[in-house]
Amino acid sequence: MFVTSARDRLLTSASNRFGDLGDFIERRPWVVILMSTLMAILFGMGAGGVVLETEGVYLWIPTTSETYTNFLSYNDAFQAGAKLNFLNFIVSAEDGGSVLRKDLLVEVVDLHHNVTVDFVSPKGESFQDHCFKSSVALHGVDSPCEQTTFLQLFDYTDAGIPAAEADILAAVNTANSVSSVASSLGGLTYSDSDQTAITGASTMIMAYALKNLDASQIDYETYIVEQTLPETLKELYPKLTIQRLSSVAFDEEVKKLVVDDMPLFMGAIYIIIIFLALTFGPLTRAKNRVLLSFVALPQVILSLMFATGCQGFFGAKISTLNFLIGFILAGVGVDDMIVVEEFYARARAKNSKSVMRDTLSEGGMAVFLTSFTAVVAFLVGAFVDLPAVRSFCVCAGLAFGFNFVMNVTFFPAFLLLDERRCCFPSCCSCCVGRAHEEEGQNGDGDEDKEGEVVVVEKPPSLVQSFFKNVICPALEKPPVQALVMIVTFGAAVGSLVYGLDIDVGLSVTEVVPDSSYAVTFFDTLEEKFTSQVKIMCFSAEGIDFSSSTDVGKLTELFDDIEVIPTVLGRVGRYSGHWLLHYQAYLTNNGLDPYTDFGKSYVDFLESSTCNSMPCDVYAMDVRGVIESGELKSVAQSRFFFEEISPTETSEVWKVYKELKSLQTSSGLGGYYFIELFMYAENDSLMFMYLFRSLGVTLVAVATAMFIFTDTASTIYITLCVCCIDCHLLGFARVWDTRLNSVLFTTFIMSVGLSVDYCVHIAHAYVHAEEKTDPTKRLKEALMSLGPAVFKGGFTTLLGVCLLSLASSSVFRMFFKMLFLTVIFGVLHGVFSLPVFLCLHQKLMNRLGLGHGDGKGGRGEKAKMEEEDDSKL
Repeated sequence: MFVTSARDRLLTSASNRFGDLGDFIERRPWVVILMSTLMAILFGMGAGGVVLETEGVYLWIPTTSETYTNFLSYNDAFQAGAKLNFLNFIVSAEDGGSVLRKDLLVEVVDLHHNVTVDFVSPKGESFQDHCFKSSVALHGVDSPCEQTTFLQLFDYTDAGIPAAEADILAAVNTANSVSSVASSLGGLTYSDSDQTAITGASTMIMAYALKNLDASQIDYETYIVEQTLPETLKELYPKLTIQRLSSVAFDEEVKKLVVDDMPLFMGAIYIIIIFLALTFGPLTRAKNRVLLSFVALPQVILSLMFATGCQGFFGAKISTLNFLIGFILAGVGVDDMIVVEEFYARARAKNSKSVMRDTLSEGGMAVFLTSFTAVVAFLVGAFVDLPAVRSFCVCAGLAFGFNFVMNVTFFPAFLLLDERRCCFPSCCSCCVGRAHEEEGQNGDGDEDKEGEVVVVEKPPSLVQSFFKNVICPALEKPPVQALVMIVTFGAAVGSLVYGLDIDVGLSVTEVVPDSSYAVTFFDTLEEKFTSQVKIMCFSAEGIDFSSSTDVGKLTELFDDIEVIPTVLGRVGRYSGHWLLHYQAYLTNNGLDPYTDFGKSYVDFLESSTCNSMPCDVYAMDVRGVIESGELKSVAQSRFFFEEISPTETSEVWKVYKELKSLQTSSGLGGYYFIELFMYAENDSLMFMYLFRSLGVTLVAVATAMFIFTDTASTIYITLCVCCIDCHLLGFARVWDTRLNSVLFTTFIMSVGLSVDYCVHIAHAYVHAEEKTDPTKRLKEALMSLGPAVFKGGFTTLLGVCLLSLASSSVFRMFFKMLFLTVIFGVLHGVFSLPVFLCLHQKLMNRLGLGHGDGKGGRGEKAKMEEEDDSKL
């Protein structure tokens, strides 16, 4: 009783405040419009502070995950904290033959020298200024850029390439016997007599790493991109077909995705606005609401300005997903506009003395409930440990919150002004036309006893007639109610069971336009490099290299790694690792590899005893303290090895766990690193993140609803939203969609969107004039807001369908989930929820616990007290 009484007082107070707001709008509509607009502009001034992030590592990886922590450690230890940018070339022969021919390799060597030496930007910067290389301060020696490509086999010179193709193949096979060349050569062919003997390769990949510390790096990489345009490469290297992709170029493709699909978003919003104009009334000269419907556009823009500006003040990073918020806001905001207009029409039909006060007293709470639950859902999602999801949810929560403010200030003010259009001299014909239409509706203008004009209700619309003649009569029947319950729960359970087997993962090609050359690049990579050799790294920490025991454990760990069937060759790859060469150097100079460890370290790096190569290529593999040419201590050191396994993240995660178990058994400190491990861990945790986040979101939304509505409505709305999420999971799998961070975002979003349709119907049911008969109450609730909910859902659906033409899988994924959310949200709001509430009240009546009036079920005594109060 205390909770019910407190809730009643809260709702009454809120209703009064909304009524006061309505009075102010009626007196000062232009002041309200200006205040709302200025507030949005004021906060929107911070929008320039947001940063569009396109790097997947910083968007889709949980920041508290083990592999992300490893990434940060690796980045700090071996890349000096710089972000790694890539520059890759896939090279193939123009004539379709093997690239392992001298005339072709000479052009490849020329390409390599152009990239690493000859390309100098207008600012005088070269590749050497922006690559990863060792320095005396950090590594003991200065060395050229750390670049290891297949051309290392020929010393990066024309003279190092044998003239005969047979000699080239012999060198390649020798290298392959030590460490696989499949990571550099694709489309490999083998001898019929010896399946290990390479006879040709159709493609070669050249990979370069650039450090990204500031804007100058972006400028230089942009210069490289401009110098390696397809037509330029074709002119310089006529015997080769070259595909190029870089981090900057890829980022531009991601941004292009938004540019390409922006007309679709705007088209969808305009479709929603046009249908809104049709919903508001006939398109006659006197009663058309075209101008009013276009209020949705500035309302969406101002809400987005407010949300983006708030984020910009804090320098927030956003992703391309944030550009979808405006479209989603238009669809949902229109639903609330339709509800406000519906209450406004009722107030006018009642000949109210204060139409706007009555409109917001009732409609304000209905819109507040839907907006509040949506904001709560998004703000809970803001605590998810995925940066892109967090940014999206924060922006969406702020936008939906401000959109509510606009729906109870900005839109009602324009609604009022639209009604007053005929007061302007230039609109006299409009006024006359509208007056004639009202006279036609009212006959001769019959008056009641008070002398007031009796307002004749408009004939029911097609949707209202459908609800009155089809839906309501059907749902009143007990067999239909039983069928609705069986179908609702049966479909939810079936969808959940089926959806649990959904595939997991997000492909890099899904975040760029389908027509992008980046898609072609990755398709070639997948087709030609079918083995997908992955270069993994073990970073050792806390190892005493002067101890034979610790080094023995490390050697045993390497032996165990090399035994794994999917690991190719040895740890250290073709040329061996730094420790192997350093110990050999100490031994060859009469020093003990353990007791003398650290001595002559700089001399070792400056020598050329590492397989006849300069040893400074290993300088960046060790991070420690170097003094007077000696290595005093080692903080971290890395060892590379090659591994081949399916690229599915589930398989990659199995490899990681196997490697981790070997390390744990050895008792050595350190971690394994490859960027793919982060995505593998993310995908392995996706179901846990999904169910945990949905659970927390549902609890938060249910708590919010419990504050403003009755217990029964809270329970059944939450139940309907749970069923909707089950349907989404099952149908996502049916629609060939994989569970990933993007789909995860749509699930969080679906809670905030789908609850709208249910809350409106529950609000109408709770506040229906009929209290005792649940069947009549169901009909009254559906006839009250059912058509508005249906029209709002249909309006959103029209705009959503246009997203099916989006140029990227990511946006089409949003289309699928938004489409399903609207469909199931309307179905559960119109069919399932009213049936649940009706059956609940019937059960309460049979148990003698009251008529379930939405205020706690106070029983017959309370009912009699209410009747006595009414008589008094």
